[in-house]
Amino acid sequence: MKKKKHLWLWILLAVVLVLAVVILCNRSLVWTLWCNWFGAKVHLDESTQWDGGETYLHVPYAEDSDAQYFDLYVPHTEQPAPLFVLIHGGGFISGDSQTRQAQFMYRYFRDHGYACASVNYRLALEAPFPGAVCDVKAAVRYLGAHAEEYGYDTSHVAIWGESAGGYLAVMTAVSAPDTFLDVNAIGETDEEKLPQVQIQALVDFYGVMDFPTMSTQFEAQRIPKFVLKIANSWLDTEAYGFDSFEEIWLNKKMSDWTDEERANCSVNYHAALGEGENYDLCTMICHGDADITVPWAQSAVISKVMENVYGSGRVIFQTHHGFGHAADGFYTDEHLGQVNDFIQAAFSLS
Repeated sequence: MKKKKHLWLWILLAVVLVLAVVILCNRSLVWTLWCNWFGAKVHLDESTQWDGGETYLHVPYAEDSDAQYFDLYVPHTEQPAPLFVLIHGGGFISGDSQTRQAQFMYRYFRDHGYACASVNYRLALEAPFPGAVCDVKAAVRYLGAHAEEYGYDTSHVAIWGESAGGYLAVMTAVSAPDTFLDVNAIGETDEEKLPQVQIQALVDFYGVMDFPTMSTQFEAQRIPKFVLKIANSWLDTEAYGFDSFEEIWLNKKMSDWTDEERANCSVNYHAALGEGENYDLCTMICHGDADITVPWAQSAVISKVMENVYGSGRVIFQTHHGFGHAADGFYTDEHLGQVNDFIQAAFSLS
């Protein structure tokens, strides 16, 4: 009995020593994990009642899938409210127009005078790349054509996305008008599309931008692969026959991607071309430095690309210390107030 007690003491001592070595050798990793596990939470009211305006749920914008709809909230205002298009995240394989993050956004901004359209889109298992990009661009065109019907102002338009939604929002704002048109919005044909809507303000929260560069960026942050695998275990990629969400998005192993496919699915590539025909675009990019789902360097790189195309005065890049992926800290009234200030400034420049 005494020997067994001593054995457990030695095991405990060994565990403590291993933890001490890990902390001493990679304190930044320990800090990163701590931030992800114990980050502050923001309360989200479970009530869905809203008396500040009109609510339109599951409005279809295309007819290829039941997933092609948006939820629209139009506040009671003296003048038509500016339009804020919201794109949810979820690794391209999960989520919908009512994710926790989308709710934080539309609840705050509808109460601050914006008509908020939370866009649902086909997920990768139904429509791989560029399906969701085509969906979002079709939704924006549809929203532009129906402004008078719902009572909002499309001379002032902002778009926001988080994570995979950040990718979709930026791609929508910067890609050439004649690209990603595979989906017809209701009222369109292959030959005749609805008018394009000019987006003045782009807001990207911790979006993935260029898939092949993520692994080397995580290596630079000294984040071991096993940590990334554990942290992102919610995304059961192997069940779909792939190793990562980006392979599911492309429906192909990354080792088999052609150079053309790598370029075409890269937001950095499309942004650098400068073919969006919207040189008045202002961009705000926010990323946490404790993110172990999408490396913060993804945002650092796209911010430089956007500066080169649109000018440094039209790009704001914020690194949030201690924020993990989709951290509630992004959705505090204080931070969303900063986003609101940015959008209003962008509108004043247009």
